[in-house]
Amino acid sequence: MTLSQEVKDLYDQGRISTRQMVRVTLGSGVYGFIARKEPLDFGGVTYRPFGLLEVSEIGGGTGTAADGGFTLRLAESKDDGLTPAILTQIENEDYRDRPVVVYDAHFHPDTLALIQIEPVARGYLDIIEHYADDTRGYYLEAKCEGRQLDYSRRNGRKRTLVDQQRRDPGDRFFEHAATAGRVDIAWGRVVGSAMNAAKNVAAGAARALGFKGL
Repeated sequence: MTLSQEVKDLYDQGRISTRQMVRVTLGSGVYGFIARKEPLDFGGVTYRPFGLLEVSEIGGGTGTAADGGFTLRLAESKDDGLTPAILTQIENEDYRDRPVVVYDAHFHPDTLALIQIEPVARGYLDIIEHYADDTRGYYLEAKCEGRQLDYSRRNGRKRTLVDQQRRDPGDRFFEHAATAGRVDIAWGRVVGSAMNAAKNVAAGAARALGFKGL
């Protein structure tokens, strides 16, 4: 997504107010979190205040070589009712390989009005580790795999003749693709009675040659 001109201008002035948002899809539903004191409704999801929220630098690279991995650090916030006991409940969820989207929400520094929400990272939850220290207190560190995983995911759908016709009308290369592997198709081979007939002709020719050699 391209930043709006208003956001660019505020960035140039050093006055933009940006808050990070995270949307996580778990087995029990879709959850949204935002690093500010007030909730925000966006895309049918209510993003709840989540105390200290940090997103590591997004991995580099391009194309199939792209890393794209990132780490989310979600800390307790007792003022928001987010206690260590609540954080540990993540282990009751089916979170492995679940999609995660990170956004930047840009607000006007004077009016606090929302200007634009920009997606900055997409990936999948891999592992979640639990930590506690004197500075941050209790927090979670969720490691996320980047969208490069999509390049290696298998798609069970087979290319069809209709697909090919959209690209090149008249090309019938994929005419039998949907049944390949399930139906025995000639593909230029001699099959059935035709093959037997061919074998008989070949055998007769061999016998004739044998007789001539006597």
